[in-house]
Amino acid sequence: MFTFKSKKMLLTLAFCVVSALLVPAIAQAELGGSGSTAARDVAAQRAAKERKLEKKKQEAEAKKAAEAHGGQPAETQTPAVEPKAEPAAQ
Repeated sequence: MFTFKSKKMLLTLAFCVVSALLVPAIAQAELGGSGSTAARDVAAQRAAKERKLEKKKQEAEAKKAAEAHGGQPAETQTPAVEPKAEPAAQ
């Protein structure tokens, strides 16, 4: 490898190499290199809000449908299944 007779030259070269290696990492950190995690969290929160709004809309529609059908809840319109009588244990 190279031989340097001056410590100043060696220190300057070491500083340049270290800074050249660190500049891309610093630039990535400033631009939000770990932003993918934050973006994923924001997207998850947005999806949760959308699900809540959709659920509220469905509940409101069910309530309107129940009021339109004379006060019967929309979920109970399906015929109820009667439980079968089980033989008594002997």
